[in-house]
Amino acid sequence: MLMRRILLLFFTSMVMYGCSMSTESDQPVSELAERLLPDNNSSSFVFEKLSSDSDFFELEQAADDRIIIRGNNGVSIARGLNHYLRNYCHKSVSWCGNNLSELPVPLPPIREKVRVTASFPYRYYLNYCTYSYSMAFWDWEQWEKEIDRMALQGINMPLMAVYSQYAVWQNTLRRLNFSEDDIRKFLPGAGYEAWWLMGNLEGFGGPVTPEFIARQTDLQQKMLKRMRELGMKPVFQGFYGMVPNALKEKFPDARIKDQGIWGTYQRPAFLDPTDPLFDKLAAIYYEEQKNLFGEAQFFGGDPFHEGGTSEGINVKLAAQKILQAMRKVNPQAVWVLQGWQHNPVKELMEGVKPGETIILDLMACERPQWGGVKTSMFHKPEGHWNHQWIWCALPNFGGKTGLHGKMSSYASGPVFAKHHPMGKNISGIGTAPEGIGTIPVVYDMVYDMAWRTDSIHIPQWLDNYTYYRYGTEDNNCNKAWKLLSETIYECHNELGGPVESYICARPSDTIQHVSTWGNAVMFYDPMKVVKAWDLLYQSRKRFNHSDTYEYDLTDVTRQVLSDYAKYLHERMVLAFQKKDKERFMEYSGKFLNIIKDEDRLLSTRKEFMLGTWLAEAEKAGGTPEEKRRFVTNAKRLITTWTDTDSDLHDYANKEWSGLLIDFYLPRWEAYVTYKTSLLYGKKLPYPDYSKMEQEWVLTNSTYLSRVNPEGTIAVVEDLYKRYHTEIEQNYQKN
Repeated sequence: MLMRRILLLFFTSMVMYGCSMSTESDQPVSELAERLLPDNNSSSFVFEKLSSDSDFFELEQAADDRIIIRGNNGVSIARGLNHYLRNYCHKSVSWCGNNLSELPVPLPPIREKVRVTASFPYRYYLNYCTYSYSMAFWDWEQWEKEIDRMALQGINMPLMAVYSQYAVWQNTLRRLNFSEDDIRKFLPGAGYEAWWLMGNLEGFGGPVTPEFIARQTDLQQKMLKRMRELGMKPVFQGFYGMVPNALKEKFPDARIKDQGIWGTYQRPAFLDPTDPLFDKLAAIYYEEQKNLFGEAQFFGGDPFHEGGTSEGINVKLAAQKILQAMRKVNPQAVWVLQGWQHNPVKELMEGVKPGETIILDLMACERPQWGGVKTSMFHKPEGHWNHQWIWCALPNFGGKTGLHGKMSSYASGPVFAKHHPMGKNISGIGTAPEGIGTIPVVYDMVYDMAWRTDSIHIPQWLDNYTYYRYGTEDNNCNKAWKLLSETIYECHNELGGPVESYICARPSDTIQHVSTWGNAVMFYDPMKVVKAWDLLYQSRKRFNHSDTYEYDLTDVTRQVLSDYAKYLHERMVLAFQKKDKERFMEYSGKFLNIIKDEDRLLSTRKEFMLGTWLAEAEKAGGTPEEKRRFVTNAKRLITTWTDTDSDLHDYANKEWSGLLIDFYLPRWEAYVTYKTSLLYGKKLPYPDYSKMEQEWVLTNSTYLSRVNPEGTIAVVEDLYKRYHTEIEQNYQKN
């Protein structure tokens, strides 16, 4: 015992003087704690790395009352720190507010040593689309915070395939004698990289400047350095055959296949992996990637994703060749494939052996492919053909705003799969959102499942969640979250993503969806969400200065108003059908006002402001012209998506301040004006919504990125007084 204390005192003294007895991974966790914790509280922790065959963390009280957190790598240690902050200090960090203003003094003691082992070796994170819908314009400051959050969740397998590709492809094509102009035509602009890398489009939103390519290269290198220091194993982009269409002119004898159209875009071409040119191009690609970004074990890339054609290609042999090229750069390479719609097809998987690939079951939460549960047209009775796979939640499409989840699935889905004969090769848990920055409760629950062997008891888990999210136990908040978990956070359909807001839809008498593949039909009782709003509201004075509470109160208030807009729309349409001018004007006026009120509410939080997104886009550009181009890309991506009218319009719809008042409101005002003209026999032309949308995208408008000084609580109090009784009475009548 005496020797142990001597060793511990020696170790802590080394930490105090900036030294470390252990490996390199300890220092990044110490630095993470310094960034994260207020008032030099990081000095109260000792981070210690121990070797282990499996991921684990331990918590123990030191003789000098410091908190010792051990683990086998930086990610495990960071997860241990998060465990202590949540369960002992009742503190938390998220995209949507932080509860870290001050830690308890003294720090809560650890009575008995705690040891927690990861239930799966892999904790995956991200989706190609996340980089476009949420991260397209991020800088190092934002990424540093994001990597910290990833480590705290225990994530060790993030997708890092996007930023690097500008320089990799630029250098690769230069070695194939492409002109700089041809290279620029292939590289997309910021915001559209995801669909480029998935083989859906090329060049759109560009060109990009050398300054921007250098920026993204430097950013990717910083990201990878930090991730590796923490013990993460990022997923790189592999070469799977996607090539510029212009390559056909350079190598007319090569088997380069046209891939047709995706949406309104010409897809990149596909180089048959059995053609000799494939090996040559792959060798150049991987050499350039390694020179710029170092070694990797995991490589992504999906031939024929969301379409394309494999006609004339031996898919089984192609799979072998793709993997062989990866394994020339790293003999231990693993191919990471997206389990999405019909991808990956059986023929492709027959070309690789178990252990050579990992399949991401991207939406196992609601549309599982792994074979144990048939819930969708993309269910595969044969599962994942004995290959390793990762159970993923995909809770958001397009970065849409809106409360959404399927808590019963998160709480038990991975455990059920692990004990099912068809799911026995599950090797990880992850999330693959198309957009982030919303619904933090979902991510906490999913990644908690990676560190336990049993299912979550949702009411008990939520009580603990509200405790660490708000910092104080509160009965009203507990009741509110219970109602939310039983309604809007327990989705009953497989479409996925939030129920869309009518406010964001192109105006119509009948609205089933906002985006072509979305859903605007409520599956829950909106009155129960109103009750949850009421319960949260009752605690507003207690949490008047709580960042996390104010975010949640804003989001739930937004949801209540969004749901009520559907009721008002229904009444407005009914009044028109009855030719009741007075009622039509009453309900249409209320509908338009609710858009204005939502805009005012959301202006109190930076997370819900268009100006925040556009400021990021402008900052990312390398020249004045590129700054303007990126702002246009940013506006287009969340509205029209492309530069023509197509099924992609409003795919990434959002209730954001600025977007509500300048984009959605004018569409609805035009609709109301048109309907009013019909009621009074004037017969105005039907509004050209597409023209209005395209004009807004190209308009040089300025949007604030500073929050409304009124403050969240004051605005919500005003809205509650004006709307709560009215909504309750109307829902009860309905």
